[in-house]
Amino acid sequence: MNVNLDAPSVLAIAVNLFKTCLLDVGRTEAKRYFKELEAGRELYLTEMSMPDKSKLRVRLQLMPQEFNGHLNFSAFKLQLQMLCAEIVKVIKAESEPIVMSDDSGRQLMFNIPAISHIDGDFNALVLGADLRRAGELVLQLMFIDPEQYRKKEEISAEA
Repeated sequence: MNVNLDAPSVLAIAVNLFKTCLLDVGRTEAKRYFKELEAGRELYLTEMSMPDKSKLRVRLQLMPQEFNGHLNFSAFKLQLQMLCAEIVKVIKAESEPIVMSDDSGRQLMFNIPAISHIDGDFNALVLGADLRRAGELVLQLMFIDPEQYRKKEEISAEA
């Protein structure tokens, strides 16, 4: 069964699950989840009932390859809080986010970056979503090359 979710629905699901499953849980539990993600394992978040009575399993992946500096739990949590705040801004503005997708439209990347500058390291975290597995939504936290955002900041500062 393929699940059809629009971009605003994916964003709402993601921000709610990040808050309840990662940010609002105790520090010990959250650190354990981070270690699972850091080790390259998918984290099971929940199973949701859909309007058509089907079930949707939601999992989370972390893609830290482009992270600059040392990724520890505190840096991860801060970056995730920043990403949630940026996503909430888009949801509240009821604006259509910029979404890049593959040809099938089953792999998405939202151009809603959480930009950080911590201890001299510049990073950008974005949300991706993989809907290719039947009955599953895999949310992907992806660190991407932050230089594309630095150039925009510098250009607008010069203007």
